Amino acid sequence: MTNWLVALVLMGSLFAPVLAQNTPPPATTTQDLSLKSIKIGIQFYEAKRYQTALPFFERAVKENPNSYDAYYWLGRTQIKLGIIGPAIENLKRATALSSKFTPAYVALAQAYAAQFAMSENRESVTTKGLLEQALLVLKDAEKVNSKYAPIYAQRGLIYFLQGSFDKAVESLNKAISLDNDPGYKATLAEIYLKQGKIDEAAGLYADAVKSAPKDPELRTKYGTVLLIKGDCGAAAEQLNQAVFLTGGDAETYFFLGKAQFCLKNWKQAGVAYSNTVALSPVRYPDAYADLGRIYLELGDPAKAKFNLTKAVALAPNNADFHYWLGRANEAAGDKEGAKAQYQKALELRPNFPEAQEALARVK
Repeated sequence: MTNWLVALVLMGSLFAPVLAQNTPPPATTTQDLSLKSIKIGIQFYEAKRYQTALPFFERAVKENPNSYDAYYWLGRTQIKLGIIGPAIENLKRATALSSKFTPAYVALAQAYAAQFAMSENRESVTTKGLLEQALLVLKDAEKVNSKYAPIYAQRGLIYFLQGSFDKAVESLNKAISLDNDPGYKATLAEIYLKQGKIDEAAGLYADAVKSAPKDPELRTKYGTVLLIKGDCGAAAEQLNQAVFLTGGDAETYFFLGKAQFCLKNWKQAGVAYSNTVALSPVRYPDAYADLGRIYLELGDPAKAKFNLTKAVALAPNNADFHYWLGRANEAAGDKEGAKAQYQKALELRPNFPEAQEALARVK
């Protein structure tokens, strides 16, 4: 399995909100002004404009201090912005004002999990206790409404953070049995990826994409799993669809570049990688490295050297990047430059037969 690829798949959505699909609309409050502020805030929240949404929920709380909706949405928004301590207090207030409002319990558990994830020392007793607190909150939520799927989805994520993968799988399957939501399938797929169960993860993503064919994020994730499986053609198909649905973002273009590179479609891969680095100039050194290799394939050593130099600058300890920069230097007739890069590659990875052979060639 390609570790960097699995890591990128997991990093992108492990902590995606499990509340998004099944949150009831806010109940009518006693003050029209507060209700209006909540409605406007929700519009910005759903558009992922959390910083803009925040003052509307803060205003709603001031307008009606007894509105559990206002505290709930304020807490959720603060989680998104990383304001975890206040989020916990506001969500506690929401559960105190309405002990039957199940989404507030789930959001509170999510806040505890976020606080754990942001902690510098996850091994401390205090930090681990945050996950136990989250599980206790979810137990209270289950007493209120045992058929509410997000309880089990969030519990699965807590177990995942604790390293209890079997319990995590069981909880996610429970959530799916209650609500066949593609987001829950995607979360379970990510847990399977962590366990190395690639086929199971791919199957879940395939089902999720069938349920939500216009969701570009699901198609991107499915495409990356297909890349891990080595099915580059199918991966390219999913990633092309994701680009079509969104107009393309750096991550999707990056994985599309990987798929086209795997297929040796050099020009298509070059276009995808060029879009990647244009949208995100420093995040993807691999994009520059593969662009360099593409230009070597296309017989343009100058452009190959230009891109591989950028890759090395962004990831100076990557032996492969130094090796390919050496190849670009050699193709451009710069034997001294090639020699220096091959030597650096061997310094970083002494057992690197290709670099050893190349260094002997230019001496």
